[in-house]
Amino acid sequence: MSYTTINKSSLHFNTKLYTGNGGTNAITGVGFQPDWVWIKNRSSAQDHQIYDAVRGVNKKLESNNSEAEATLGGGLQAFGTDGFTLGDHSESNDNGDSYVSWDWKANGAGSANSDG
Repeated sequence: MSYTTINKSSLHFNTKLYTGNGGTNAITGVGFQPDWVWIKNRSSAQDHQIYDAVRGVNKKLESNNSEAEATLGGGLQAFGTDGFTLGDHSESNDNGDSYVSWDWKANGAGSANSDG
C-alpha cells in the first residue's frame, strides 16, 4: 500500500486556545483553513461542539451526547483561511471563558463516493 509522508503535521492538524468574547469572534492562527473544528469549553461543563465543511457552518454535532445534528445560528459562522469565525453561542464563545479547538484540514469537499 502506498502512502504519503507528512513532513509538517501542523499543516493538517492544529490545536488553538482562545477566550470567548460573547459576540463575533474571529479565531486565527490555526495555520490553514480547517475543514473540521471540534470546540470544548475549558472553563465550565458545556457540550462539545463539532462543525465540518461538508455539513456547512451552523450545523453542529455534540460528541458527548446522543442528540442528532442541530442547526445553530450563533455557533460557527465561517471557515476562514487561517481559522474560523464564531457567533455568540455560549457553548463555543461565552464572554471570558477559555476554549480549545482541535482543527483538521480534510480537503474541504468530502468524498464523491459512498464506499469510504
